Amino acid sequence: MHDRTDWGYSNSGLIASRGQALLVDTQFTLGATREFLAAVEETCPLDAIGVVVSTHQNGDHTWGHQLLPQAEIITSVASAASSCHEMGPDQLTLLARSAATDNASAYVAEHFGHFDFTGVTVVTSTRTFEGREEVKVGDTVVELIDLGAGHSAGDVAVHVPDERVVFTGDALFSGAHMVVWSGSLSGCIQACQMLLDTEADVFVPGHGRQLDRAGVIAIQDQLSDVADAAGAYARRGVPLSDAARLIKASHAGTWAHPERLFTQTAAAYAESGVPGVPSSTWAMVEGMASLAF
Repeated sequence: MHDRTDWGYSNSGLIASRGQALLVDTQFTLGATREFLAAVEETCPLDAIGVVVSTHQNGDHTWGHQLLPQAEIITSVASAASSCHEMGPDQLTLLARSAATDNASAYVAEHFGHFDFTGVTVVTSTRTFEGREEVKVGDTVVELIDLGAGHSAGDVAVHVPDERVVFTGDALFSGAHMVVWSGSLSGCIQACQMLLDTEADVFVPGHGRQLDRAGVIAIQDQLSDVADAAGAYARRGVPLSDAARLIKASHAGTWAHPERLFTQTAAAYAESGVPGVPSSTWAMVEGMASLAF
């Protein structure tokens, strides 16, 4: 796990039992994934890894998949369908290392310019599911949960019932504000409830330190508060950019990356029926950069 909340430093997981293993996500770069796999080898041989579950298609959770060619890669139908919309490693490298011409390009350079994506080949899923699916890893039953659209167009959680542990992917961010790429803030709130409904005690988020149930409830409450406040601004006809600044001023708290509240506000505006709300990845980056600088 990464305690840090910086962009690109994600959490991966290992579930191993009786000579079989399942990984939850890989890392952003081949170098970081190799470091993770070296730690995995202290517990089990790499050829024991038969399954990699992709919690969603963002590169910081999937761009190391190529280092596990023997593994079946599972994600949800909605997650797999969104992969063609993600920015690739070559495009991200070009953006991050080009001269900054505006706030958005400066934001990308600041947060992604230090990553080395050399050699990354994007590997897609080999199997998909909808709803829920059980996977047996040795003697351990693992439940895959299709959370639907929230952080991304399709999020997946990995539940280990006997251990009362859930790997949540980016359905949860610990110590930092959530990015909402999907345009569904209500989906993020619903995903929190679905995670709580597993009755797990330990939640491994996509980024940051592990959470207990109280931590998940705190995130759910924060998202609900933003949804209520942003919805009220939308009904009053407050422009999105102004509403995002007001939301940041009142809801930033101590969590990292308060500029990401732009994406939450935009999602609430879209769900309130406000026309013309920006929805592309770059538009979201521009909105976050406008609050960051």
